[in-house]
Amino acid sequence: MTNATATAPRFALGPRFGLHLGIAITALVIGMAVLSRFWTPQVPTRLQIANKLKPPLTSGLAGTDALGRDIFSMIMAGAWNSLSIAFLSVLLGLVVGVGFGALAAARRGWIEEVIMRFADVVFAFPALISAIMIAALIGPGGGTAVLAIGLFNIPVFIRVSRGAALRIWALDFCLAAQAAGKGRFRITVDHVLPNIAGAVAVQATIQIGLAILVEAGLSFLGLSLAPPAPSWGRMLSDAQTYLAQAPWMAIAPGVTIAIAVLGLNLVGDGLRDVLDPRSRARS
Repeated sequence: MTNATATAPRFALGPRFGLHLGIAITALVIGMAVLSRFWTPQVPTRLQIANKLKPPLTSGLAGTDALGRDIFSMIMAGAWNSLSIAFLSVLLGLVVGVGFGALAAARRGWIEEVIMRFADVVFAFPALISAIMIAALIGPGGGTAVLAIGLFNIPVFIRVSRGAALRIWALDFCLAAQAAGKGRFRITVDHVLPNIAGAVAVQATIQIGLAILVEAGLSFLGLSLAPPAPSWGRMLSDAQTYLAQAPWMAIAPGVTIAIAVLGLNLVGDGLRDVLDPRSRARS
């Protein structure tokens, strides 16, 4: 008689399940945004007062708002606007922040100190405060939201890129390149930036999700896109008065924001697990 150890089967989703799920959700949201540039069930800005406050499925997939506009069409169009502002603002923060962060790691000394103190000062002003100050100068709008969120992202990318770059500068191949007489700028371009791209990409994905939340907050306060351009945040603002009478006005955009941010966070976490050798060793 042989001894056998019975083990109960375990259901494992796998270390990359979250990444794949996040990619699927993000692709769905981006696809909806792109599709809205060519087609929506109804014109998102079309007013139909006689058709106002219709519940979901009785008039459109997500019902209508207080002005009779189709909520699902507004969500589709708002996806393009919200994602555009989020992507542009994170791109601004990434380009400026990675540039300063790589410079700080390459030059060290007083240059590093100046850059890091600059990052601390900028980081002290939340995106909302920055948006209010910028709106006072140039007025509310999409550009105000991009600048405000972009400024908030600059110190984030400075810190991430500097920390990652310092680890690369300590590796043997960078030390060998310096010994061979290669300049710091050339080493940064040839060796440092390619090796920190993974860490920057992970942070950028997470920051896009945060930027969607911040843009929604700015739209809620009227500091982002001006009416009648659809925006998820302003849809929530418009729904305040009708929460008891028409809760679907808030539920639809609120759930959409949550799903979009969840997808991007899953992508960011999944990329971190895939790109970090220590995470792979633990999985």
